[in-house]
Amino acid sequence: MYIHQILNLLINNIKIRKGINQFIRKQYIKDLIQQLLKMKQTILILLALSCVLGTQNPLFLNETYTTGLITIKKSSDIFYWHFESRSNPSEDPIAFWLAGGPGASSMISVLAGNGPYRLNQQDQTLETNIYAWNNQANMVFVDQPVGTGFSNAGNGELTKSESEVEEDFYQFLLGFFEQNPQYIGRPLYLTGVSYAGHFVPAIGASLIKKKDPKINLQGLAIGNGWVDPQIQYPSYGEFAFKNNLISSYEYNLVAKPTLSNCSKLIAKKAPYKIFKPICMRGMYDIVGNEENPKFDVYNVKCTGPDCESAFNGLSDYFNRADVQAALGVSGRNWQIESDPVYDALEYDYDLSYAQDVAFVLESGIKVLVYYGDLDFICNYIGGLQWAENMNWSMQKDFQNAEFQDYLVDGKVGGQFKSAGKFSFLTVNQSGHMVTVDQPALALQMFNQFISNQNIRNKDQY
Repeated sequence: MYIHQILNLLINNIKIRKGINQFIRKQYIKDLIQQLLKMKQTILILLALSCVLGTQNPLFLNETYTTGLITIKKSSDIFYWHFESRSNPSEDPIAFWLAGGPGASSMISVLAGNGPYRLNQQDQTLETNIYAWNNQANMVFVDQPVGTGFSNAGNGELTKSESEVEEDFYQFLLGFFEQNPQYIGRPLYLTGVSYAGHFVPAIGASLIKKKDPKINLQGLAIGNGWVDPQIQYPSYGEFAFKNNLISSYEYNLVAKPTLSNCSKLIAKKAPYKIFKPICMRGMYDIVGNEENPKFDVYNVKCTGPDCESAFNGLSDYFNRADVQAALGVSGRNWQIESDPVYDALEYDYDLSYAQDVAFVLESGIKVLVYYGDLDFICNYIGGLQWAENMNWSMQKDFQNAEFQDYLVDGKVGGQFKSAGKFSFLTVNQSGHMVTVDQPALALQMFNQFISNQNIRNKDQY
């Protein structure tokens, strides 16, 4: 029997899930070991036992999970935390979640977003998130680019361009499939938030061009995405004015001219050091001092010290020795965001990836874009503007489509419009993280998307 066949045997037969009693568990292991003894595979017996005992851990409740470090380049690596579907893991699709930043850790969402847990900040224990996206999908939370979260940048191997991000993620996928071959050819979705509006379209377009039969890309989902800065920067003024954050004078005579100049300089491909200060000045004319802003840029209706409270305690938790040992990353220093990763990609920040979204759509792959209506930094006004300005074969259809109510449990949760395989949704009473502010809506939206329905919940793509 070849090694890959043996590994498949392990993967398909030794994962002991919730609900199997101790007698069956012992017999299960005994039968498997006898099979391996016949093949004289002592090392694989140890591997089998390790897999059986290691797929669940009381520290992480009853979720079936795996973690791994995939080597990238010479000395860098990318960390992932994979959770099996709570429904039908052998048949359900697989989805990868990418945080933004650039340099923000996807582990944030494991404990404060669409992951299977919520962190009890009082005693640093985990609680089950009933709105986790692994309810009907196998979810993989990825710390990328290298140097993000638990991932290691090695000997200064930081990623400096989106083309490097694309190639590194492809190498990560190949390594992930080696460790988890049951997902080869499985329907695959790329999802993410914020600066993943760069990552997800760029990686998606790159994977399509590679035509690797192991990768069965089916869709992209982008939340509050930073996709086309040339269009999204000017929306800061309009959003702030519409939400009574600035006066008419401040909008028309201060913010609007500066941000318009910012957009023009980006369009002319002006040097970074020329346009960037102007774009930042236009934003801070609205927001105020970075250390003492006039409002929360991630949720303009939120006031006080609790606006980012969902993220409290994450650093303490992920730097605990017992947690790191269980995840296989002992001794690593976890941070919510990595400044070196952010700085390394500074010249990528203001590039547009709308053309990659268009390429994915023209390749027959569905795309879902959604924005919380209270987010300033990646707001829905700029989001809709780039979506309507995107050049693709159904651009006019999308522009002419009318918004309709999006219902959750019979109540209006947002508004959406669609054309072909492209859907755009604004989410009511949500800031930058829809999965935190409106988790029930986020789960319904995601489940519809991966179930090959558009968000009208009646028509198939």
